[in-house]
Amino acid sequence: MKENKHIYIRKMTARTAIVVILFLLGLAWLLYNLVNIQVKDADKYQEKAVQQYTTESSINPKRGTIYDRNMTVLAASVSAENVFISPNEIAPENEEKIAEYLSTTLGVSKDDIITWMQNKKNKYRMIKVKVDREVTNGIRTWMKENDLADGIHFEENTKREYPYGNLASHVLGFTGYDNNGVYGIEAEYDKVLKGAPGKIVTALDGVGQSMPFEYEDYISAENGSNVVLTIDSEIQRFLEKALDSALADTKAKNRVLGIVMDVNTFEILAMSVKPDYDPNNPNILDETSQKAYDAFSGTDEEKAKKRQELLSSLWKNKCVTELYEPGSTFKLVTSAIALEEGKVGPSDSFYCSGNMMIPGWSKPIYCHKRDGHGTESFEQGLQNSCNPVFMQLADRIGKEKFYRYFEEFGCMDITGIDLPSEASGIYHTNLSNFNQVELATYSFGQTFTVTPIRLLASVSAVANGGKLMQPYVVKALTDNNGNIVETYEPKMIRQIISQETSDTIMEYLAAGINVGSTKNAYVKGYNVAAKTGTAEKHGAEKEAAGNITPYVGSCVAFAPADDPQIAILIAIDTPTAGQYYGGVVAAPVVAQVLSDTLPYLNIAPELTDEEKESMAVTVSNYRSMTVAEATEKIEAKGFDVKVIGKGDVVAEQFPKSGTAIWGDGVIVLYTGGELPSETATVPNCIGLSASAANKKIINSNLNIYIEGSYREGVGGAAAVAVSQSPAAGERVTPGTVVTVSFKHLDGTD
Repeated sequence: MKENKHIYIRKMTARTAIVVILFLLGLAWLLYNLVNIQVKDADKYQEKAVQQYTTESSINPKRGTIYDRNMTVLAASVSAENVFISPNEIAPENEEKIAEYLSTTLGVSKDDIITWMQNKKNKYRMIKVKVDREVTNGIRTWMKENDLADGIHFEENTKREYPYGNLASHVLGFTGYDNNGVYGIEAEYDKVLKGAPGKIVTALDGVGQSMPFEYEDYISAENGSNVVLTIDSEIQRFLEKALDSALADTKAKNRVLGIVMDVNTFEILAMSVKPDYDPNNPNILDETSQKAYDAFSGTDEEKAKKRQELLSSLWKNKCVTELYEPGSTFKLVTSAIALEEGKVGPSDSFYCSGNMMIPGWSKPIYCHKRDGHGTESFEQGLQNSCNPVFMQLADRIGKEKFYRYFEEFGCMDITGIDLPSEASGIYHTNLSNFNQVELATYSFGQTFTVTPIRLLASVSAVANGGKLMQPYVVKALTDNNGNIVETYEPKMIRQIISQETSDTIMEYLAAGINVGSTKNAYVKGYNVAAKTGTAEKHGAEKEAAGNITPYVGSCVAFAPADDPQIAILIAIDTPTAGQYYGGVVAAPVVAQVLSDTLPYLNIAPELTDEEKESMAVTVSNYRSMTVAEATEKIEAKGFDVKVIGKGDVVAEQFPKSGTAIWGDGVIVLYTGGELPSETATVPNCIGLSASAANKKIINSNLNIYIEGSYREGVGGAAAVAVSQSPAAGERVTPGTVVTVSFKHLDGTD
């Protein structure tokens, strides 16, 4: 009995010990979790608690405005709203009606909206962002009419707007749905432009409803800074107009581009690539890309990938992101090195047989003139763009000096322009691998690649007295009140050559506008220093071109030549409409841009006597004059007169007053109640010289207005008519002006 009692006590003691141990373990577990909750994971659980009794709405900042240099708005943020739903507030019986309306109004899938509404635990489901206020106000009206106070909500947002559509699209870029920059300045200066978001934190009651205003916490958004560009929107328009024409004329397979730059500061005044896109609707393909997409066959996934590739290609700023061989435009750099190092003088002569053998290369390297230029001076070699002359110059310079200057002119570096994705050139990175063949081909701009902006920056240092600068597109940052926050000044990298060397090359190029491949870069009344280039593309790009031999025809120019203010580069990538030489496809575009830009910049023309004689004359107003008086005045200007009718007073005239005509024109006067009724047929002038076209048009009782590069006393073949308006065969009123454009077609280089 006593033994049983001891056994019982031992069992009770053991059970008690177990209970105590379990209790202690439970207490330890509880303490451990309390420590985790209150100390280690306090922030996490506090956040969860806050989420239960608060709701938070973000306040998007207003993205900064982008201006051109004259404070013209190029990109701005306009007020818009996001539309979202709170599924926990929507009664099941209203789901179908709400989904149907929002789907129709916002262009969102009805099935998706219904699926989102059925998740009743969700308080916030975005339906569509950046909706115009006109649309959101319509939604509010519909909610009121249908007695729907809850479930559909709105929050402030902004929508990016580009008031001039495609203008400068590759410089500006665009923003995504999240208001972050995607390309161009929008991406490069995204942190500056977008500002910092704010928020509204609202307390909720026990059933999840918003509490009164005094329980709100408001943190205001910080709006972004404004960006002022170096771009001049008027010069940008001049450039884009000329590039549009060039694209249509040359049918370039791989786009055309242009850059206009202040040659002394390297501020970018205009930059464009065509075809381009509208940053308001960046996901729309241009006509050419759409045709390529429509012709593509594949799965839905493959077609989606193809479309994105086409869009990405369209968005890229070719001036900064793509490489090419500059060809003969690089001869400016070789010329500068030779002059600066004293390796050539005015009295030096060279001989061009049409080709030249280089040690280490088994084949001759040809000049564009296969039968040779014969004996030439250095000036003539530059004007003739003669490859053998430049290979001889490079040999005189030597590979060590040439390679050093190649680096000095920045050709081994990116420019550092403030635009995204600038590409690095491809060149021989080691002097030990830079031999006689490389020296020879580099001298005329082949077997290495650069970006267009790199090329223009390097050759502009030849034109401006030897100063290599850093190109830039942003001039200043301002706040919402227009106060300047930061300014960006011209940045000089290094001095490379002397003013004397620069002046000599500009003088030679200006003289060459009448004899060399740059004849089509002529602008009446202005001295233009220009150099053209034509480079054949190789490798994958040549294979991709198919049965077309791909070339890049380009032209760089500086004006006025005796005091350069403007630098310009035009490049036509893979022209397919016949001619591909830079002197034929790119130089006329340079002339068109400069003829608009120089007067706009108040750079006055200085006409020679020959230019004054060939100027078009503006027709005066002869209506209400007597026939005798009008005839006397017209003949005094050198024009013929044709009178229709038997009256004594002029009732009507053609051409109209204010019209410009050229040459031995004719003014048709209508009298005695006669009105223009007879017509004349416009003759075909394409392919004719200016004198022949003038004669043919005058004999048709019409007038001519000459555009393009025609002028007297130019070496080589005469300019010929390449286009006219009205077209040949059209019936027009006698006296009508026919505008004829002339071009030199012997512009090989």
